[in-house]
Amino acid sequence: MAALQYTPLDPSKKQIRLLTLLSGEWDDRIHCELHVVSLHDQPKYEALSYTWGPQVHLVDVHINDVPFPATPNLYAALRRLRQQIKASRDDKHTRTLWIDAICINQQDTEEKAQQVLLMGEIYSQTVNGLLWLGEEPVEPEPIVSKEQDDEIARLLKSSGELLDNISAYLPHLNIAKDLSPVPEVEFRPGAHDFKITRTRPEHWDPQFDPSMLDDAGKHALEADSFYQVGCLLKMLVSGAHLRWIAHLQYEADDVPATFRTNTRQALHWLGTRPWWNRIWTVQECILPKDSELLYGLIRIPWRLFLTGISNFQKHRTSCCADVPGVNDMLNALVDTVLPCLILHRYCHDDNLKLSRISSDLDDLSHVSSLFRPESLLWAFQHRDATDPRDKIYGLLSLLKGHSASTGQPAKTLIIPDYSPQLSFESVFTTAVFSIIQFSASLDIICQPRFVSRDPDQRLPSWVPDFSQPVESRGSLDRYLRQHPCYDACGGRSACPSVIEENILVLEGCLVDTIASTSSTLLYTEDEPQRSGLREWYTFAKDFYTATGDAYASNLVNWKPRFWRTLCGDTIMTRQRVLVQEDFKPTLARISPSSTPPSLGSAHDESAYNLWCQAQGLDELQTGRKPLIDETSDDDMGKYSVGSVGYAIKISTAGRKMFMSAGGHLGLGPPWCQLGGLAKDRIFVFPGGKTPFVLRYVGMRHLPGLGMQPCHELVGDCYFDGFMDGEGMRNLKTEKRTVYLV
Repeated sequence: MAALQYTPLDPSKKQIRLLTLLSGEWDDRIHCELHVVSLHDQPKYEALSYTWGPQVHLVDVHINDVPFPATPNLYAALRRLRQQIKASRDDKHTRTLWIDAICINQQDTEEKAQQVLLMGEIYSQTVNGLLWLGEEPVEPEPIVSKEQDDEIARLLKSSGELLDNISAYLPHLNIAKDLSPVPEVEFRPGAHDFKITRTRPEHWDPQFDPSMLDDAGKHALEADSFYQVGCLLKMLVSGAHLRWIAHLQYEADDVPATFRTNTRQALHWLGTRPWWNRIWTVQECILPKDSELLYGLIRIPWRLFLTGISNFQKHRTSCCADVPGVNDMLNALVDTVLPCLILHRYCHDDNLKLSRISSDLDDLSHVSSLFRPESLLWAFQHRDATDPRDKIYGLLSLLKGHSASTGQPAKTLIIPDYSPQLSFESVFTTAVFSIIQFSASLDIICQPRFVSRDPDQRLPSWVPDFSQPVESRGSLDRYLRQHPCYDACGGRSACPSVIEENILVLEGCLVDTIASTSSTLLYTEDEPQRSGLREWYTFAKDFYTATGDAYASNLVNWKPRFWRTLCGDTIMTRQRVLVQEDFKPTLARISPSSTPPSLGSAHDESAYNLWCQAQGLDELQTGRKPLIDETSDDDMGKYSVGSVGYAIKISTAGRKMFMSAGGHLGLGPPWCQLGGLAKDRIFVFPGGKTPFVLRYVGMRHLPGLGMQPCHELVGDCYFDGFMDGEGMRNLKTEKRTVYLV
């Protein structure tokens, strides 16, 4: 069988290939034509975003009359897209598409790398992005994982009053103009399976008039889960308060689930398709100005979807925060969508003045800081890629601005290279060092880590393993919101070097060693959280009591140091940044550790004591009399309690409390320990906003340097008393050269 012959592309002309999809009936063979165009000519096309799926059960599509093996998911997408082509008498209606698997010669690594560099322009210039979530299953199948099932179970908890019906206003919403027909979906048996009621095609007819329905018709409309998803999104887009929306009210445990939970389950189902987990789909939904979500026959405008989720988050964190159960609703979907929402709006909202982005990259309170390479890698580390190198390459088109220290354009920071001999470990290592040089910062090596490293990998300890699609487990806010509050390096920029591409050479100061450690605090259920905090309190109390003579000053003040360590010496603030589409709170320092306590810090300490009372942790209180009343009508007390709780959660999640040999408290990675060749050491380095925990691994021979002491990076840490440049004061006299392997 002859293979498809690709015409070579000229990179100097920014040439790409476009696919013309020819019309046909549902069961006809798919026929397409492939041709070369230049982006300079502003061609009109739609760009398909989809997941490739397993390379099994391939189905032939005919391109230039040559069979081309397509994955089942791509084949399903092409059938649906062809179905949308309006038939005409001459039957010459077509659809022009850009599809990476077809339009790029996947066997040509040089062309592949060149086309990846054009991805930003390809998706930015498309007239419409087609975000294909997949085809509906033909047969009933288990479709909810244990993790997803746990999320859905939380939706079923009873709280608050029920709304009796929706017929008063839902049938009058004109959803049919925004969403196309959806096929019938069978019930799925099994206690842990997601069940969708049948969809009636007539509900999606453009001529459908809900106001004409009889009682049986209204009942059928309420049972149509995907139609109700459209209704829910429309009401959210309209700005309706959450308490007014029937779909967002909980139901009692002892009554059968109705359209309310079924609608939320259907929306959750759409938000858990594999498409949301792939690294390439990030740029593919952010860069096009206009897109639509496609699932089977369902078509939802991307902006409508984003606005609906945005308004949901906005309302539940402000005016509708007291709606029963709303804070436990659709959390997985919100966390998945919001990073894409923020970046999409920043790219396409003229009011945000994207042209000024290059001067804003160093202002970490500005939304444009999310376009920094380390921020993008943090935000989307949980995404998957078949080729681990794409965890880096898949985000390159989103880089903007230039380096404040060197002037280097972000677009030239990393050049894709798909050479077979180039390992993903080498790509990660080169990328991380390039980012350190670009930003003059060590932020990139502060990546959250929750899994042990594969011993067979060849990654240095200072290079995050981006191949692991780990969830942030709540720590993402620590790195994006709390991390910028610190200045352990005293404003100094990083000036690293590298030996043999994998040994990072830094100059810094050793400030202390770890003397003892506690258990790691994992946020799973409320009671284990409280138990862990009590253990930490006992851990600190016992240490200072046992060493009272040695640390007399710390013994007197250990309770204030303890609570400020718990919240990372930060507090939630109502101050807004320029743009804050995720509607999450910002953080501010309580006060630098080198300054005397202020009225503000006394107020925050009072709020901490109220939080302890609310959590049933009275023994953790400092003894300061509350300055605010938790039950006050202006809700200042409740806000203060929440502001402390938020800071404590992001500071402590997945962390371990430790005590240093010098008597200072700290919060470090779960891997910090006392064993090995020596106790783990705490260093500060230029370019590091926080101190770092390092582990001595012995003397090693380094090229041109002979035998040198080497360390491994354990992770970043909060170290009380050393977050504002204190450890850098004697850099000139106590500077050490550190070799990280």
